[in-house]
Amino acid sequence: MSRYIVIGAGAVGASTAAELHLAGREVVLVARGAHLVALRESGLRYIRPDGTTTLRLPVVGGPDELDLKPDDVLVLATKTQDADTALAAWAWQPVGTGVAATELPVVTLQNGLDAERGALRRFSTVLASVTWSPTTHVAPGEVVSPGAPVVAVYWIGQYPTGDDPRLADITADFIAANLAVEVVDDVLAFKAGKLLSILPNALDALYLPSPLRDKAGDLLRQEAKEVFAAAGIRAADLIADTKQDISGFVIQSIPGHEREGSSTWQSLFRGATLETEFLNGEIVLLARLHGREAPANAAVLARIARAAAERRPARSLTDDDLRTTLPSLA
Repeated sequence: MSRYIVIGAGAVGASTAAELHLAGREVVLVARGAHLVALRESGLRYIRPDGTTTLRLPVVGGPDELDLKPDDVLVLATKTQDADTALAAWAWQPVGTGVAATELPVVTLQNGLDAERGALRRFSTVLASVTWSPTTHVAPGEVVSPGAPVVAVYWIGQYPTGDDPRLADITADFIAANLAVEVVDDVLAFKAGKLLSILPNALDALYLPSPLRDKAGDLLRQEAKEVFAAAGIRAADLIADTKQDISGFVIQSIPGHEREGSSTWQSLFRGATLETEFLNGEIVLLARLHGREAPANAAVLARIARAAAERRPARSLTDDDLRTTLPSLA
């Protein structure tokens, strides 16, 4: 049976590790900072609709604290902006007579379209995934996971192509761990589809809900669709193009722990780094590579970067600011 090294203990990483642990799989969680301290001292406070559990997961601060084994699976669960640093740290760690990059598969859980390219520079087996997880992490040592009846939904496939036999075992372990999983041939199409759906995350972090914010989100998505068409990228519909039945997947209210915002909102709230350069910034990059511009996504990218530099509180900007950022909305 595989041991799962979950690199990154935020919302998605910690909840995935928790469910694998509860399903009887061997797990090691890799964390940092105040979260690492809290996990070591008090364990993971794992809050679900059916109650709160404190889990004592094995936790380390980095690869120098762990000896890798040939049956290990690396699960890269950092935010996209931290993925390359983590990949470089783990790829060349010894495994038997080889190194992780050649001996172990790495499962990427990042948003956007960039992490898999960085992984493939180093790892011979990259299993890319798309995650739909409503889990929240804003306090050290704690995650709130309101998804039901499963914790999250995964679409996974080998990047760029392939049928590594370890994928079947990993899929089975994830399904046993209360995760809905579908293996897909064109995983990048599903990643593009997820990217489209979360382009408004920056707006969610900056502005209170309003009809104008909704209109701005539609503008970002429409611009991205045009860029994808120019780049020849197909974006899957995560609902219509999936074969698994996810119609019953819901976000349940947990009193005292209501979900307040997207992953970008959580990062801005905590004062953490943002993944926006790999969301809206990915659209800007693709546009420029294909002789186009993506002015709406570029403007939102610049605005949230300025807000973060100024340490603006989450959702502290107004519709007037949004009109200034995106004049075409006026």
